[in-house]
Amino acid sequence: MEQANELKVSNQVHNFVSSFNDTWWSTKKDFPNLKGATTYWHKKKQEKLTDAFIDKFVKAIESFPLGNENQRIWKKNINLLIDNFVANSDLINSEDKNILFSEALLKNTEDFVKEAQAFDSNINIENVGQALRNLWIMNIIQMLLGKLPKLTPSIFSYSMLYPYTDNFLDDNDISKSEKIKINDTFEKKLCGENVHPSSPYERHLFTLVEKIEGEFDRSKNKEVFESLLCIQRAQMKSLIQQGKLTLPYESDILGISMEKGGSSVLADAYIVNGTLTDKEAEFFFGYGVLLQICDDLQDAREDLKNGHMTIVSQLSTKWPLDHIANGLINFTFELLKHANTFDCPNISLLKELIQKNCLQLILFAIAKDKRLYSKKYFKKIKIYFPYTPRYMKNIYKRLKRKYSNIKESYNGVATNEIIMYALKPE
Repeated sequence: MEQANELKVSNQVHNFVSSFNDTWWSTKKDFPNLKGATTYWHKKKQEKLTDAFIDKFVKAIESFPLGNENQRIWKKNINLLIDNFVANSDLINSEDKNILFSEALLKNTEDFVKEAQAFDSNINIENVGQALRNLWIMNIIQMLLGKLPKLTPSIFSYSMLYPYTDNFLDDNDISKSEKIKINDTFEKKLCGENVHPSSPYERHLFTLVEKIEGEFDRSKNKEVFESLLCIQRAQMKSLIQQGKLTLPYESDILGISMEKGGSSVLADAYIVNGTLTDKEAEFFFGYGVLLQICDDLQDAREDLKNGHMTIVSQLSTKWPLDHIANGLINFTFELLKHANTFDCPNISLLKELIQKNCLQLILFAIAKDKRLYSKKYFKKIKIYFPYTPRYMKNIYKRLKRKYSNIKESYNGVATNEIIMYALKPE
């Protein structure tokens, strides 16, 4: 009985990989039933609206005033600016804003950034951003499970582990043998063995695991630690995807990607709740599969260039990715349509937010490189883009450039604190 309990999450992962593999192949690859088609001129109008909002928001940050009364007036003007953008934007509506800019989520974000910088003073902004994306997913999971979004030591630690381990495995300058050696030691640490770090990198990993151990008792919360082992082993399997070109059916690339993505969000959910019903676990695993293939679609060119094989990069030089994109959108619709296990008060709004977010990830990935799709397909799907393809391709670079030009502080207040103050609800 003890052994069966210890293998609960491993068995779930094994079964979910098989079932979602079947689901993927049976998902329709026909053009999806999309809504929100817009004209070229409407997209240009949205671009003008977005550019104006970004410019005004940055100028407002740079003109942050002294004095409580002046700051209150400043914040009221910022709120009007944001509300006007939300009222006229195709990307976000007031319901989305109420969830994403809630006081709890903003506080979690602010606290996380401070804690990440205190934990590792050398961490770069890209890695913080990567960890933040996992934090936000875990906050959404908390809401789906009827909990108040909260930053716990374990949520911080697991979100930080993701960029540390994932980026380490993706680093082409580190040999495969070195990756295997360090990850073998890390797996022993996850199993609770008494191992000692031999480098600053391992010291960071071990400290994060110890934070999770400080919150969860290994003897009482076996599923939490087994879920961590499952994602660790899935990441090790993903090494198979590196360094060599493979053909479809030569190796189970799809199964490896599903195991990695599904196990990642499944671990998110176990760390949030300690335990899950089978239906909850199944949904969160599927959500992870969805996000993984979205990432693979976004990174198709880079993965192929770096020798990382995914179901997307594997096909990208041989066939147009039309059917992959269609299947991913239809998979998104079906996963959320059948997500009936949750009974939180705002479940419909949360499901709609997840669907909208995933759809935007897919559309931005398609816009990023139209050469991966047939001309006929690209012409058909770009009608549903929120902006023109050129704008979508360059908006992240523009935002990054704008952010990099902002000073670290204004009138003695750190820029991050000004931004959080601007976004907080009144």
